[in-house]
Amino acid sequence: MEAYNEKIYFHLPGMFEQIIIYAPLLELYHRKRELFKDNVEIGSVYGAPGCIWNGGRFLFSSLMLDRESLRKYRNNMNYYKIPIRFTFTNCLLEEKHLYDTYCNLLLEEFANGNNEIICNSELLETYIRNKYADRYRYISSTTKRLNNKEEQNKELDKDYYLVVLDYDHNKDFDYLQTLDVSKVELLCNPVCQSNCPRRMEHYKNISECQLNFSPDKLFYCPHAGKTLEEAKQGKNFITPEEINSCYIPMGFRHFKLEGRVSPEDDVINILMYYLIKDDKVEEVKHFLIEEMKQGLH
Repeated sequence: MEAYNEKIYFHLPGMFEQIIIYAPLLELYHRKRELFKDNVEIGSVYGAPGCIWNGGRFLFSSLMLDRESLRKYRNNMNYYKIPIRFTFTNCLLEEKHLYDTYCNLLLEEFANGNNEIICNSELLETYIRNKYADRYRYISSTTKRLNNKEEQNKELDKDYYLVVLDYDHNKDFDYLQTLDVSKVELLCNPVCQSNCPRRMEHYKNISECQLNFSPDKLFYCPHAGKTLEEAKQGKNFITPEEINSCYIPMGFRHFKLEGRVSPEDDVINILMYYLIKDDKVEEVKHFLIEEMKQGLH
């Protein structure tokens, strides 16, 4: 597929976790847009350094970055005019966690009005909004697990910039047609099974492990680590063709891709599948791989 029928925005995984991929990819996006499918825009790149406010996926403390490195990330993304979106979605935060020195350093360094925060904890969201007012845009997280339509509707009525819909709603077109689609972001490639009974339990487990940086206590999930090809078999998976034929005509313009802690080769495959013209995929993959090798030396 060479083009999307209207301009759409993709929100990409792994701002900090997969930076070795994004450094060359964003340079291509800036200088060689003809390689990208027509009407593709990068709406944000999301993720977090290793910090206790992170949620959704476990991150090691070794991913913590110093102030100078954080400023390089910020300045590079400002150059490309692409927001950094922080995954501050830990769902087990208490008041004592609000004053974490490193997390507050992140808020301070990126509060220039260009960046975004994905929220889960009402406590944390209130703290950030009171401290930084309109210096961030706020996005409601799919980790809230709002598969109840009434609860999901209430979330859409709040003053979020965007709401990442629970992806069990992805193929419920009767329901989707009732929404204010201008505020909705759809997650295209979930690896979790449809209507997973343990999904909320899993988010809580990840949040607890993140607070203590204790990966040894993460519980096993048979769906974690699925490749793109495996994820395509899921009932909630959205293909580029479906974006064109179903979702764009309904008015949806924001689409999220997951994969921030996936193996690099699978993240590349995900990005190629959604962003790059079919006949340019091998060229772009070769470029990325060669640039990544250089980045390791």
